[in-house]
Amino acid sequence: MSIAIFDAFGGASGNMILGALVDAGLPLDDLERELRKLPVRGWTIHTQPVHKRGLGALYLDVDVPGEDGRAFEKSAAAPAPHHHEGHPHRSLVDVLGIIRAAKYPRDVERKAVAIYERLAAAEARVHRVPVGEIAFHEVGQVDAIVDIAGAVLGLQLLGIDAVYCSPLPCGHGTVHGAHGAMPSPSPATMDLLRDVPTYAVDLDAEMVTPTGAAILTAIADFGLRPPMIVDRIGYGAGRSDFPFANVLRVAIGDAARVANGEAHSKNVPPQSEVVQIETNIDDMNPQVYGHVLERVSAAGALDVWLHPVQMKKGRPGAVVCVLAPAHLADQVSAVLLAETTTIGVRCWPVQRVVLPRRTDLVATSFGPVRIKIVIGTSGERVRPEYDDCRAIAERTGIALVEVMRRIESELDERRAQRT
Repeated sequence: MSIAIFDAFGGASGNMILGALVDAGLPLDDLERELRKLPVRGWTIHTQPVHKRGLGALYLDVDVPGEDGRAFEKSAAAPAPHHHEGHPHRSLVDVLGIIRAAKYPRDVERKAVAIYERLAAAEARVHRVPVGEIAFHEVGQVDAIVDIAGAVLGLQLLGIDAVYCSPLPCGHGTVHGAHGAMPSPSPATMDLLRDVPTYAVDLDAEMVTPTGAAILTAIADFGLRPPMIVDRIGYGAGRSDFPFANVLRVAIGDAARVANGEAHSKNVPPQSEVVQIETNIDDMNPQVYGHVLERVSAAGALDVWLHPVQMKKGRPGAVVCVLAPAHLADQVSAVLLAETTTIGVRCWPVQRVVLPRRTDLVATSFGPVRIKIVIGTSGERVRPEYDDCRAIAERTGIALVEVMRRIESELDERRAQRT
């Protein structure tokens, strides 16, 4: 399982998140190509290597000259913004219309929509008005829309399966926005940080912006992060100059490799323990099983499957079986107990023998696609990721089996050329 861990010791904002991902290896050209599907125009992405208190980082800025609403693509799918005190503002419906008009893969759209729905709910609570009456100011501008869509797209392009984040720092003092002077953290940011671990920093500054808070609290887990082997590290710089480095760090690696016993360094204890968790169910609506499997996978399961059984009194039932790293046994069990009708689960340690494998991002005629490379005794086996192929099939209308066949053919041709 590929994971990303954000370390927000120097703060967090939308452009810092994007900068960290690009610095960690996200291809900027691929990201920008996907972002151009948004029905907004007039923006450009600028990047610049910088030093913050001696630490090298990448400053990324989404530049929209004279953000005044003229940069908005006027179309039926994306209505033009209203204006207030000289600045454009958009409703939740406006912004969601922009995101949905891009026709992104279902998971990307779902996460971007969830981020903006969190923002709208926070603004509604702060202003004590219905969500439908909320008018986004700074977070409704083009650069914020690009930051939010870009963060979700970036994680998808990098093949990230799970995101974790450190506790978030909070400064004090005053910040200035569309409504004038506000306390730091801003009321919207403070509301977004409900139920999230935070800590105070004696600094008169805004350390976490509403956009940064919305993204991280919507996509990241703030609990204990799993063991991992770090493959890539990126640093995204902020605009401010603090007594410490105003940067956001992201570490990207593979938790599954640790769980499979590939961590042999004396500094990284092997995590080869795997458990199998099972439960028998005969009284649950079959429509729920798909949701349960998704939730268990999101909780860190290495594999999950069902097989039919005949229960007592002749009732048909199913056994839900899960393989998970030992350190996630309680987390996975809790999902099964919460999301199914079962009243108990069984759990025991098992041993696995697995082949080395890795995930890469490659360019294809359909765009960037993740591929899984398994190294066996007879050589490498390469297959495109199912979720990416399904997203392409949904976007293009080409049959899924044909999409997979074409990509596999392209991969075979490249391997033949190399040999």
